[in-house]
Amino acid sequence: MATGLTSYKAFGTKTDMGRDFESCTVSARSGQRDESGLMIEVFEPPPASREGLENTKKVNHGHDLPDSLGPGFAARRKNAQDRTIAFVYGWTPDYRRLLTISIIQNAPGRDPLADATEFFRQLKPHLLPNLTQETRPKPAQPR
Repeated sequence: MATGLTSYKAFGTKTDMGRDFESCTVSARSGQRDESGLMIEVFEPPPASREGLENTKKVNHGHDLPDSLGPGFAARRKNAQDRTIAFVYGWTPDYRRLLTISIIQNAPGRDPLADATEFFRQLKPHLLPNLTQETRPKPAQPR
């Protein structure tokens, strides 16, 4: 529903011999070319610096995610075909992992930015765990 695609295909990739999610793309199933509707990606480490992400937020007039979802932001931009893309970028507090959700505006009557933010809300607990190696509880030592 969020993509407006009625006939689609999904393609996903994993890393570390299939243990870690890397990306998923949902595209229109058409005869001659694929047209993306939704892209979900996880980067570890992020491809841009924090300053680069802040610049992206500023240039695209992005808004911070609610505290319960942050750190991160949501914004809109135009692609090379002049289509509007709603996107959410969110990262772990230690900035080791970045989760991006992008929806190309296809579905009439839907708010793709709200949809991208909702996808992020649902996927964040699974793809951006709260615990890092430094903050993960250490196993109890035998007495």
